[in-house]
Amino acid sequence: MEALELLDLIALGETSTVQFKRTLEDTNDLAKELCAFANTSGGMILFGVEDDGTIGGLAPEEVRELTSKIANVASQVVREPIYPTSEVVAVNRTLVLVIRVPDSAAKPHFDRNGAIWVKSLADKRRVTAREELRRMFQEAHVFHADEQPVSRSSAADLDLDAFVAFHQKVTDEEFSDSGIEMDRLMANHNVAINGCLTLAGLLFFGLQPQKYRPELVTKAVSWKTCRADDNAGYFDSEDIGGTLPQQLAGILAFLRRNLGHIQGDQGINSEGILEIPLQVFEELLVNMLVHRNYFLTAPQTVFVFPDRVEIASPGHLPNKLTVEQAKSGNSIPRNPILQSMASKLLPYRGIGTGIPRALKAYPHIEFVNDADANRFRSVIRRPSSSSA
Repeated sequence: MEALELLDLIALGETSTVQFKRTLEDTNDLAKELCAFANTSGGMILFGVEDDGTIGGLAPEEVRELTSKIANVASQVVREPIYPTSEVVAVNRTLVLVIRVPDSAAKPHFDRNGAIWVKSLADKRRVTAREELRRMFQEAHVFHADEQPVSRSSAADLDLDAFVAFHQKVTDEEFSDSGIEMDRLMANHNVAINGCLTLAGLLFFGLQPQKYRPELVTKAVSWKTCRADDNAGYFDSEDIGGTLPQQLAGILAFLRRNLGHIQGDQGINSEGILEIPLQVFEELLVNMLVHRNYFLTAPQTVFVFPDRVEIASPGHLPNKLTVEQAKSGNSIPRNPILQSMASKLLPYRGIGTGIPRALKAYPHIEFVNDADANRFRSVIRRPSSSSA
């Protein structure tokens, strides 16, 4: 970094990626700063700069001492260790030590007290909200929502016939109807843990999934205007519950009755061909049901407008995956157990292939990764508007 570049940076003041420090006074405070940068988007700490931007500078021996202390805090106090880099910039006849903290791929990082810190504008804050903690652990692949036990559920909530059929399809084995055998099979298939159904078990084999997770429904609405407007009204509305296969069937039935059909060469008594290929909806709906963020307590939505259909799932794309990467077939598994079960129980044809297949079948689709609203939307233009 050149001196003029450093001066320009300091003139902008402290931000979410730049922090000033005169010197190292408290190793615990430094650990919090390092954690906050590593847990957010990375950044720089400028040693030798006052809070107001005045450059007090450092002597060469101070730089050597600070570099050694910072390296010790980063490797011994922060957990997991982080590996910042350092640079010394000569400016105004003195020295400024620039410590660069990378955006970590091993987050979340903790201070010596087990606290997680993130940046909040020019300051930092401790993460305490349960949902945010869960999201961070999920993104770090520490655990997944679909493997978590569902409180108060039990084997009595299992659709035994559906589970046995799944077991036999997967293993080609006969089923032994004994309590010990059932416990073993449920554990082997990640359907139950410690006597409770897992979320994956509930969503694929639960008798009444919404009894324990009432928010896990799909809200489907056919609106009268081109925006979701309660005042303008709607043609049709349904809260679609049940297991994931039941929800998929219910959503497809909703779309069939609220979208147009093309008669083509079919007979007069035929329902006709759906205006948008059914395969498109199968791909995008399975993507919604299998890959949504189940740590978020919000329903999926399927909205039919006069000009488009919008399919929205809670949770933006994980781990900095971009829309362009997703369109090219890249994917990061968010719910690996659901994904594995989907390959046997849903029209799921493999990780990362759904979006490219949907686009191939019908190119008039836009994907919106809404990080602010924490939702991912598929916007399918209806034929009348896509040809306009």
